[in-house]
Amino acid sequence: MRNYGWYAVPESFKVYLKVDIEVAVNRAFHDQARKNSEPYATKEEAREKILYRHKEETNRWIDTYGVNRDDMLNYDLIIDTTNLTPDEVCVQVIVAYKKWLEN
Repeated sequence: MRNYGWYAVPESFKVYLKVDIEVAVNRAFHDQARKNSEPYATKEEAREKILYRHKEETNRWIDTYGVNRDDMLNYDLIIDTTNLTPDEVCVQVIVAYKKWLEN
């Protein structure tokens, strides 16, 4: 399930997590939890499907709501997760959120 709180709740703290496509492909291809719901025969298939899904979701939001979810101006915090662990991402979110609350 996707979280579109940045749009549905404008006064919320909005975080965008991005990743290099090749890292995303490797993560998705090797994620055992996805094997039943998103089985990919090859990394190339994973890459194609990930890019296709991203494009379709972006276009759907533009068509339905007139909102571009890839416009970074929609977010309070943008984190490139390419070289970060989940714990490092959490720390960045918590620190930035605390600062956001102070303002």
